[in-house]
Amino acid sequence: MSNLAAVIFDFDGVLVDSEPFHQAAINVVLEPLGLALSPEEYEEHYLGFDDRGVFLHRFQQAHQPLAQDRLRQLVASKADAFANVIERRGIQPFPGAVELLAALKVAKIPLALCTGATHRDVSAILHQVKGLDVFDTIVTADEVAASKPDPTCYRLALEKLWRAQPAHTIEPSQVLAIEDSPWGIEAAKGAGLRVLAVQTSYGAPRLHKADFTTPSLAGMTPERLRFFMD
Repeated sequence: MSNLAAVIFDFDGVLVDSEPFHQAAINVVLEPLGLALSPEEYEEHYLGFDDRGVFLHRFQQAHQPLAQDRLRQLVASKADAFANVIERRGIQPFPGAVELLAALKVAKIPLALCTGATHRDVSAILHQVKGLDVFDTIVTADEVAASKPDPTCYRLALEKLWRAQPAHTIEPSQVLAIEDSPWGIEAAKGAGLRVLAVQTSYGAPRLHKADFTTPSLAGMTPERLRFFMD
């Protein structure tokens, strides 16, 4: 019998090719302040942060104070910019993502989304990309105080899955997280989950703390995910 009790997906960089859109939206906010991020800076230092973390870290690097009310304004402005960017450019799921989610639903495996994106950002993408709105529970950056690599978001996702499946006990060791960054891997491992890392944002050397890696989700099936847990 398989030990796969549930699957928790990261969102950006795992299911949808959205990281360039996040960077573009962040720079809409930062560029007028003289704090824009290059693609290399974003990938190396900021990709794992939620929006709050990006602005806090960037202002700290620039030795500029950032009050909470201004931080909230920056996050809201970034959300506006992100909605405009994806509306203009369109956004696509990664190959195999929609097919894997559909197969997992047919297999009746509980599904959660655990993301550093805001609820507004996630909703905008789910509205645009068909086949992604299948999760039993969703945890966004709005619900936790700290971003990945802090494991709180994964612990909350597990708690929500437990509440949604009252007749079944879901142990963390029976749950597979699918991530794309070192920060996400650390967060999932900190919550006691096994991790499959997808090489969409980083190569295998940067993802070495994951239990398994795969080039993409193309061709991935529930049976293969079960194999990772046995």
